[in-house]
Amino acid sequence: MNIKATKIIKGTLAFIATLLVLYGARFLWQNYSVAMPLNSGLKSINGVQNVVLEKPSKIYEPIIINISLNNISNFQKTYAEINEKAIQALKGKAYKINIKDTGSDELEKLYSDISIYIEKALIDGSFPSLVEKSDAIAKSIGGESKINIDSKYIYLHITKNDKSLYKLIPRQTQKAGDLK
Repeated sequence: MNIKATKIIKGTLAFIATLLVLYGARFLWQNYSVAMPLNSGLKSINGVQNVVLEKPSKIYEPIIINISLNNISNFQKTYAEINEKAIQALKGKAYKINIKDTGSDELEKLYSDISIYIEKALIDGSFPSLVEKSDAIAKSIGGESKINIDSKYIYLHITKNDKSLYKLIPRQTQKAGDLK
């Protein structure tokens, strides 16, 4: 081999080694400074059964946090704790929380029946009526519905037997022309 080919091979190998070190460091940083603290923080919350993180393929995409809940008494409080732990662990990085439930077709139908009253409450502010109607509809099938409301969301938790359905409904709807 001539000297020029040897230099090209050495340069290429050095470049590949540098890339491997950089990607390895990024992987370790992602696991030990983001994923593990977030995972352990979320699992410490009462009612959080399982946490699965989906890492984005692009830098500007949010981290997807999939959470399975089990036997919680207050969805609003649990969601607030989850959100707080995510903010602490991710330190300003974009994220999206997906709540996984143990819902059934029957609970989905129940949610569909209640959603009309949710839309009405969002339009005219009739939240007490929403709570009454959802309780009546849930009791008609032997279930239970719990609704909590704050300035950002309506938290709906429907249960029947060992099945639970969690819905987080934004109170502010996106207006035409808004980019979010």
